[in-house]
Amino acid sequence: MKKAVGMVELLLVIVVITAIYFMCFHPKYGRANPFADSQKIKTQQELVNDKLKDIEDAKALRQRIEQNLNKGY
Repeated sequence: MKKAVGMVELLLVIVVITAIYFMCFHPKYGRANPFADSQKIKTQQELVNDKLKDIEDAKALRQRIEQNLNKGY
């Protein structure tokens, strides 16, 4: 009985490892480079951060212009 349970566990581990291999590293069934998505997300995050900084700079410039107009400069 114990030998049968050990064989089932071994078979399960082999199936899981095979599935992970085909999902992550086999180009026909999954991504060729599973880490490329991470790089893409970082690039998109940098673009969003740059746009947010541009918006904040524009708001600060607008406030300075309004303050200067109100002072009469």
